Amino acid sequence: MTCEAEWNGGSDKKDIQIDFVEDRLRSAGTTPFAESHFGSGVLTFNVMIIVETPPGYDLWVMGPANEFKDGIQAMAAVIETYWMPFTFTMNWKFTRPGLKVRFEKGEPFCVFFPIEHRLLERVHPRFENLRENPELERQFELGYYKRALPIAYRRLKGKESKLRERDRFQDWYMKGEMPDGTGVFDHTKRLELKPFETADGRCER
Repeated sequence: MTCEAEWNGGSDKKDIQIDFVEDRLRSAGTTPFAESHFGSGVLTFNVMIIVETPPGYDLWVMGPANEFKDGIQAMAAVIETYWMPFTFTMNWKFTRPGLKVRFEKGEPFCVFFPIEHRLLERVHPRFENLRENPELERQFELGYYKRALPIAYRRLKGKESKLRERDRFQDWYMKGEMPDGTGVFDHTKRLELKPFETADGRCER
């Protein structure tokens, strides 16, 4: 459903004006698809589905990756869907008032994927000097010079200089190789995600 929303800069719920281009969800007793639920310039989408994950897995919820919308920013959250018997919301926060933001029918407004429960708390980050890992330092320096070579070549020969395709596009990462040419195990070039299966056995992407 296409909707347009505008924030006037206030902190109350009523400070966001929402208009539905198709007005089918305004009937009494129906939860609106989009609403001002929290205030403070937050636009809330009611996802209206229950997602169940296996024990030990939460759900990471965020806006569409690598897509941007002027005047509003998607918020992110981790939800314990391995036990929560309810729906969740997708929230966007306005970044400036007085701008009408439009979400088209069929436009993605929410992305989610499973993540291990308390995974980040099991990670112990620390800083180290690169010299403490000689092999990593060697590969880094090789990669650095491979990427710097085309830039230096163009500066020496001029912008119109011709480089071989392999030298121009430094494809060792895309091919799953270390800078010295060593192959990498289980390198992923693209994700092959499984579609959602419906109750009647059909698959929905």
